[in-house]
Amino acid sequence: MRQPGFVAPAGVVAVVAVALLAASAAGQQPAGDAAGFEPARTPWGDPDLQGIWSPGYILTPLERPDEFAGQEFLTDEDVAALEERASVRRRDVRAEPGSVEDVEGAYNEAFTGRGKEVIRTRRTSLIVDPPDGRIPFTAHGRAVADAAREKMRSELADGPEDRRDLDRCRGVSVPFISGTSGTFSRLVQTPGSVTLYHEDGHIGGGYRTVALDGRPHVPAHIRQWLGDSVGRWEGATLVVDTTNFTGLASFNGSGEQLHLVERFTPVAADLIMYQVTVADPEAWTSPWTIELPLQRIDNRENQIFEAACHEGNYAMTSILAGARVLERQGR
Repeated sequence: MRQPGFVAPAGVVAVVAVALLAASAAGQQPAGDAAGFEPARTPWGDPDLQGIWSPGYILTPLERPDEFAGQEFLTDEDVAALEERASVRRRDVRAEPGSVEDVEGAYNEAFTGRGKEVIRTRRTSLIVDPPDGRIPFTAHGRAVADAAREKMRSELADGPEDRRDLDRCRGVSVPFISGTSGTFSRLVQTPGSVTLYHEDGHIGGGYRTVALDGRPHVPAHIRQWLGDSVGRWEGATLVVDTTNFTGLASFNGSGEQLHLVERFTPVAADLIMYQVTVADPEAWTSPWTIELPLQRIDNRENQIFEAACHEGNYAMTSILAGARVLERQGR
């Protein structure tokens, strides 16, 4: 899964300063993590996490860049430099007419997403464990992850199977840690269960219903795209345990043995700290953990607009048709 660096790609402008919580480079935790916050309760007594939540446009990289090696948090000087770099406008400026850059940048500011909660914790990576902020790959996991990245760059188009998931509209996968698209998740609670809907724009969406009644996972031979999720409450934290993946939706080298433990902790009325620990002994030498703040979105309309990617997937048709034209031209 692609994770960009701190500098926003074309069309993504980060509004950094207003999104920062008080935290220091010395390792102080964000103010939102302060003990003592008591979330509202549902009529049946569970912590109320219902609503629409989003991390904004994620500009913090998944892995810690070399320039921040050994540095867990950003300094004030780092933040100032990032503000300056991320505030550069990337739209409404034409590249050379007819160039690839001109065609690929053919959008204007009206359709440009802006990140507002991108580095709220001031961390230098989304990975909080291991301490170096890097994925602890095995040789096998590294090979699988490298192959997936190569496929993202590949121009092969003999058939739809050659294309990346973004082109194939295969839908979201979990853990739901997307790149720069400004994703949304909706949580709905009932006595004994929680349902999550994840929406990632033109990539698609997916539903997960998490039982909270203590049931075990389904038998090992039953495999699902989003896995099998069961949950429990630990105080005000919703803990979701997910296994039984198919292995088709690889996450940074993972396969069928992927095991997720997600923790949704409300730390303020408008903020959930999301942590997910991932494990797969074939892909990684040890489990590793990602942290991401989820901001409550204005729920007055109470809507997430479904992208319905497969309805008229013109991109795939055009990609394959274009490849046939190039073949006929001997290219």
